[in-house]
Amino acid sequence: MHKRILSTIEGFFFCWYDRSSGNVCIEGDIELYKYLVVIGIIFVVILLICIGFVFWLNSASPAYVSKKLTNKNMQSSIVFIENGEKRLAIDSEKLMPLASTVKIVVAIEYAFQIEEDKLDPDELIKLSELEVYYIPNLDGGAHEAWLEYVKEKDLNKDDCVSLREVARGMIAFSSNANTEYMMEKLGIENIEKRMQDLGIVKHTSLYYFTSSLFIPYELKKREHPDVAMEEAKSKIIQEMRMMEEEDWIHLANFIHEELKNNPDYKLNANITEWWDTDIDRIFSETFISSTTSEYARIMKMINDKKFPTIAQEELEYVLGIMMENEANQEWLNRAGKKGGSTQYILTDALFAEDKEGNKYELAIFFNDLKWYEAYKLMKSLNEFELKLLTDKSFREELIEKDF
Repeated sequence: MHKRILSTIEGFFFCWYDRSSGNVCIEGDIELYKYLVVIGIIFVVILLICIGFVFWLNSASPAYVSKKLTNKNMQSSIVFIENGEKRLAIDSEKLMPLASTVKIVVAIEYAFQIEEDKLDPDELIKLSELEVYYIPNLDGGAHEAWLEYVKEKDLNKDDCVSLREVARGMIAFSSNANTEYMMEKLGIENIEKRMQDLGIVKHTSLYYFTSSLFIPYELKKREHPDVAMEEAKSKIIQEMRMMEEEDWIHLANFIHEELKNNPDYKLNANITEWWDTDIDRIFSETFISSTTSEYARIMKMINDKKFPTIAQEELEYVLGIMMENEANQEWLNRAGKKGGSTQYILTDALFAEDKEGNKYELAIFFNDLKWYEAYKLMKSLNEFELKLLTDKSFREELIEKDF
């Protein structure tokens, strides 16, 4: 067949070239040529569509974020506060999974324990103590990026870094390993008590969410010891869906201790061999949840400097790496933010005060996203936030929409 096509193409071009000599292309060759031309056109059209889709997917579009917020079929929520006035609120009391945005409450407890002289921000922490909680290929390269930053800024002192930089790595780089370490050092019960003291009530229980990633492995060991993980996976997913919150937390606590004390646990679990999108979806669905109302209020407390002096300074340092950007320094006095994402979730919370003294707080959550929606929103969210804070006409147009 390949020879037939090649010889036909060759014959056609030879015939075209030698037409003056009287050579005539047979009808079958012409038909095949037409067929090949049609295939070529279809291929080019599909290629152009693919190129166009990739270009669209990778281009930032504040309008796309606005569109998704106004789509009543989307699981989305936003609270936007300008100079103390709540200007925009969509499904602001709806519980939605937080992803890494939950790390804000961990940072708050860290700042308060520094204020209360329970912790020393300059305490040196061995990198090896963080490494036990690091799970390669499941944090989007966050921990490795933080380690590179530590090296670049010469913050590594004999394979140790300060507690302050561990906390900042948790927020600025979203290191899950750092978060797991900080949650243990601070005490989950202390973090939750602080949340209660601050009036943060619409919030599900905290747990070691990095450790919880190994729950499928533990269920496999306990409930299906003689069955291969791939074969047992559907049953394990069903069991996870039916687990009570108390059992989930208990198992996460157990795994946390295993990671800390058993160097072979991660190796034996071999998580990258069985982790897939179905399991990732379960963790997205069951993740620690809260509302945009609560997190916008947290951001407002920080922006209004409601915390004691030392706690406020520590918190703004940990949250405020964006102020190292010279472009932000040109129009902002202070700012800080923390976002989070999975394949199905995108969340963010921020505070900012511009050079004119205007104060803004924002919390925005999306859930149950398709892969391309999550990708496009991640590409667009920063531009959306920038436009919301700096472009009055864009801001007013969004606020005036009929939600």
